[in-house]
Amino acid sequence: MDQSKLVELLQASTIPDTQKVKAATAELKKNYYPRPEALLGLLHVIIAHDDATVRQLAAVQALRLVPKHWKKVAADQKNGVRNEVVQAVVREQHPKVRHGISRVIAGIAALDFEDKEWPELLPAVIQLTTADDVAHREIGSYIIFSLLEADPTTFSEHMSKMFELFGKTIRDPQSRDVRINTMLSISSMLLVIHADEDEDAVTAVQEFIPAMVDVLKDTIDNNDEERTQQAFEVFQSFLGYESGLISKYFKDLVHFMMDLAANTNADDDVRNQALAFLTQCAHYRRMKLQAIPDLATQITRKSLLILAELEEDDEEDDMTPPRSALALIDQLSTDLPPRQVVVPILDDFRKLAASQEVGHRRAAVIALGTCAEGAPDFVATQVESLMPTVLQLLNDANRAVRHDALVCLMRMGEDLAETFKAHHETIMTGLVKNLEAASQDENDEKNVEIIRSVCGSIDTMAEGLGAEIMNKYAQGLISRVGRFLSHSDVKVKSAAAGAIGAIALTIEGDFKPFLKETMEALSPFVVAEDGEDELQLRSSVCDAMGRIAVGVGAEDFQPYVMPLLISSEKALGLGNPRLRETTFILWSSLSKVYEGNLGDSLQGIFKGLFDSIELEEEDLEIDEELAGLVEGDIVTDGKKIKVKPAEGDSDDEDEMDDDDDDDWDDIMGISQAAMEKEVAVEVLGDVITHAKEKSVPYLEKAIELITPLVEHTYEGCRKAAISTLWRTYACVWQIMEQQTGQKWQPGLPTNFETPANLAKLGEVVSTATMSLWLEESDRDVVTEINRNVAATLKACGPAILSQKGLTEQSITVLGTLITRSHPCQQDMGDEEENQTAEGSSEWDWLVVDTALDVVIGLAAAFGGQFAEVWKIFEKPIVKLISSQEATERSTAVGVIAECTAYMGSAVTPYTKTLLPPLLHRLSDEDKETKSNAAYAVGQLCYHSDDSATYLPAYGQIMAKLEPLLQISESRLQDNATGCMSRLILAHPDKVPLAQVLPALVDLLPLKEDYEENKPVYECIAKLYELQNPTIQELTPRLVPVFQKVLAPPEEQLEPETREGLQNLVRKLGIA
Repeated sequence: MDQSKLVELLQASTIPDTQKVKAATAELKKNYYPRPEALLGLLHVIIAHDDATVRQLAAVQALRLVPKHWKKVAADQKNGVRNEVVQAVVREQHPKVRHGISRVIAGIAALDFEDKEWPELLPAVIQLTTADDVAHREIGSYIIFSLLEADPTTFSEHMSKMFELFGKTIRDPQSRDVRINTMLSISSMLLVIHADEDEDAVTAVQEFIPAMVDVLKDTIDNNDEERTQQAFEVFQSFLGYESGLISKYFKDLVHFMMDLAANTNADDDVRNQALAFLTQCAHYRRMKLQAIPDLATQITRKSLLILAELEEDDEEDDMTPPRSALALIDQLSTDLPPRQVVVPILDDFRKLAASQEVGHRRAAVIALGTCAEGAPDFVATQVESLMPTVLQLLNDANRAVRHDALVCLMRMGEDLAETFKAHHETIMTGLVKNLEAASQDENDEKNVEIIRSVCGSIDTMAEGLGAEIMNKYAQGLISRVGRFLSHSDVKVKSAAAGAIGAIALTIEGDFKPFLKETMEALSPFVVAEDGEDELQLRSSVCDAMGRIAVGVGAEDFQPYVMPLLISSEKALGLGNPRLRETTFILWSSLSKVYEGNLGDSLQGIFKGLFDSIELEEEDLEIDEELAGLVEGDIVTDGKKIKVKPAEGDSDDEDEMDDDDDDDWDDIMGISQAAMEKEVAVEVLGDVITHAKEKSVPYLEKAIELITPLVEHTYEGCRKAAISTLWRTYACVWQIMEQQTGQKWQPGLPTNFETPANLAKLGEVVSTATMSLWLEESDRDVVTEINRNVAATLKACGPAILSQKGLTEQSITVLGTLITRSHPCQQDMGDEEENQTAEGSSEWDWLVVDTALDVVIGLAAAFGGQFAEVWKIFEKPIVKLISSQEATERSTAVGVIAECTAYMGSAVTPYTKTLLPPLLHRLSDEDKETKSNAAYAVGQLCYHSDDSATYLPAYGQIMAKLEPLLQISESRLQDNATGCMSRLILAHPDKVPLAQVLPALVDLLPLKEDYEENKPVYECIAKLYELQNPTIQELTPRLVPVFQKVLAPPEEQLEPETREGLQNLVRKLGIA
């Protein structure tokens, strides 16, 4: 190999001439790098060349070639090369080149150590690290870091010796580099420390933390941005490992970071990084945070104060401490119990909202909107008291405050709009007032934000407010908002389209008078093919049209559907990710409206979805001279992209891939392809569900493509895949039932043989589920599994439970979820521990709630056989009845009620253990719990054969039910009426009918819980059959009740109940 030519090409690669760089790079790749001698040539450049830039490039390229060629180097050459490279790094004066050479040494050593070679390196490096010469210590400490970074097990047999060394180097008196390198080395070693196996190592690491804090303080005090960033990254890395490594100083570290974040004299970047650390704590150490008294509340209050630093010209996209504090509040409200986060925010809300400081008023309303997304159920209970202040801020004299109030309404509207109904007039007045004020100069940048926010608020609130309310404002809103479809700002047009789509979806057929004009105004936007802004607008309009279609229905939307489908298929080729995703969502909407009757377009829809699911992960091609600096995965624009070498590079480069990189997807980001696959798989499930038998020709390929995604590194893909698999199974089951007329019965074995194709699909679904359910660490994925399993068991019965191992694993997983010991309910790195803390975030509770729904699903599928399974779940569910959290009590009581209903008389053996806690909850302070308790007690007395246990309690039950009949909230009247009816059905002779029946009839017809109409009218029919005099006397009062429940809405009565009531009406001779 021509060494001089190699050097010449490397030099050419460093000059600012694109064509020469490309030519040199191509020549190196083609004629040099594939050959083992190239590695030796590059190492010689590192050792001998006088240009630091060339040495740096040679080090980068050598590092890439070491895995390919080092083992091919002759043994008699290696020793000399090793020694010369170490000498080169010692005499190197340029830090970046020195670091590059250190990485080359580490790369060579990683291979040599596998073959028990180069044993003299470690003693030499340690000697460098302890030398009197500070430069040598810096070199040695960085080589140690490089070795650990390349292979953390390098020093696993010398761990105590390394900790002894680090104890000195972390406090190096002369060199910040040595101290930082030591921190980086400690971080790299965390991977091989197992807290439960090596207590000495844990203790050693814990004791480094105070010194590491001192290192961080020093870098901050000296304005050393690069090393400050490295120190923060080390502290963040601790959160990814077992909490024992940091637990001793965790509270102190959190307080230190809080103080840093709150220090207005500190650099903004330092404050941002401290807030980022706290945000990661909230996500990865949520159990630890909430277990330390008042700590989460202190973080919340400090975050609120930092948020109050907002200035009027602060932009939402600016990375400032107030915006970082808002991200922290968002994470806290999502991952911690409302009492620790939302309550302190609401405690301070009115004071801040009444402040003369604009920043304080902004902070109040921004924080409210943010925590409403994290804890919607809790905030819903506070809306009545909060809304006057929100509306006051909506009409604030300051435009920035008004904008923030609009954003708050928009965020609250996502989940809480139904609670806004009592305030709709003042809300709409405020929206219109803001819209008109902004329209005075609608091209002003701040006014544009106001207009968009008004449209966004309408978009999120419309459906929750409901058709009756929205119809009052529809014409005025459509007129006002519609004119913004011609606004010069594309984002305003998009927001206006979204608002109109939401109105159409809400008022349904009443939108028809506006349909033609609206579609004519929107249609030009769905054929735009140039410019990112125009494609984004096209995306928004596609979404709006889908909602309009759902609103007005198939017949009225028919003139627009085929052109829209043709346009949507073309949209996939325009290279805009958001447009592709909204196109898929449009297909979901249209498949729902037309139940799959989309002609030839259905084939195109499946093809488009399949093509998306088959997308390769996104690759980014980079130039050769940069490749060694950014191996593996990088993040750009918040998305993870796999880096590949430029075209023509050897396939052997794949050997360098780090298999563990994907484990960090949650931290590093995700690829656009993965996000698109998530949407495509979700929509595929929608289309299959809506199209039913029309989807059958595509099911085999759908299952083939979806199943592997259950193991995807991105949790969104896993969640969508498992959901679509279960939905597909349910769809095929329903098709089978329709075709055969067979209906499942509870219990195993099933009452008919499952068709072979359905049994095979069940095997695929159950195998995929079992591969995830027990060990999945992402709570959203587990929640989605729970939802789908529960829904499928209720709809399709027990057949799938005959799949090998599924019943047993379901019971095991549900046991861990209900007791909060599942990996998804533990802090990151502590999955093997059983962590408990008082209360939970709403999203953590959702995991338990959906698991309890699976228990109900099992009861529905097994029927009376479920009594054996109930033995396993009884204790943890009854324990939940005594929870301090009202939601947990009410849910647990509801689960007992549902399971009792499905078990029937098989519940009898459990009467003695279930009745006392249910009776106690009839007097619960929480109305929802009392309501569910009434339902549960009625079910237990109706189904149990243990009358010796429950009959003595009849008097107590009726005494507790009497006040509930006077409360119109939380379905209390309906459930109390249903309970009393079941008591009568079970033992009419034990109830004082003359006193009870008139009170019950006064409450008919039921207004909320139509399910309770079944026992009510069965009870009435039975009493007529028994010729009870009281019921006969009440006939004149019952006649209008019968007429109302037999009239629309049809859902008031189940078909069987309706038929029975109609027979009764005929027997009584009532017209």
